[in-house]
Amino acid sequence: MKIVINTSYGSITDESAALRTNPHFIEEVESGRFVGRIVEKWGCAETLRVVEIPDDATDYRIFNYDGCELVVYVHDGMICYTPTDSDAIRLINH
Repeated sequence: MKIVINTSYGSITDESAALRTNPHFIEEVESGRFVGRIVEKWGCAETLRVVEIPDDATDYRIFNYDGCELVVYVHDGMICYTPTDSDAIRLINH
């Protein structure tokens, strides 16, 4: 399964968050035709990235660390994650 997440600090817009698993939106982000939106309330831009988790993952959650996101999922009974940067990795490890 592919999921669109925000990899910059600030926030993801409601419009992008609503389309996280939409195949057309994923294709737009992967191709570079859609690079993100400005988050007016924070005065910054979202930076979108497509991450992939196994189709047979039993559960997943999107964690937000000051706007920067990562996906934590369960696969074969193990907790796994899709890191976006070192701060997000430290968040999960502690």
